[in-house]
Amino acid sequence: MKMDYHKNIELALSLGFEEVCDEKAYRGKCYIKDGLFWIHDIEALKTRLNISKDVQLEHLDYDVKSYYKYINHTNEMVDKELKTLKTAIYSSDSVLSGRYDLLNNKDILSDMAALLEEGFDEEILADVVHQMSKK
Repeated sequence: MKMDYHKNIELALSLGFEEVCDEKAYRGKCYIKDGLFWIHDIEALKTRLNISKDVQLEHLDYDVKSYYKYINHTNEMVDKELKTLKTAIYSSDSVLSGRYDLLNNKDILSDMAALLEEGFDEEILADVVHQMSKK
């Protein structure tokens, strides 16, 4: 079963999208990262905007790429990714142990979740965190 609306929002926030109040948006809020809008339901959005092609959404600054990347995620998949990262940070046995600062850095957390999804292990995640913190 696909993820529900609330889990979809949790995913967007964990990926670094920020909640913005907008009376024209669905439920009065939209989620924006790097100038792009998070999409909850692409077909409903197309209908609402009276457009038919994904490229038209891209021209309106919607994050079509992320939509298709995460469309098949379930509530359980989102929970598992976030729980795995948090467990590693709180664990004394992980190379990410004690890195509580990561919980507040949505960009790094987002990149780590994406790498975790692709099957990379904790050592790779720790190396990515180290390299990103040098910037």
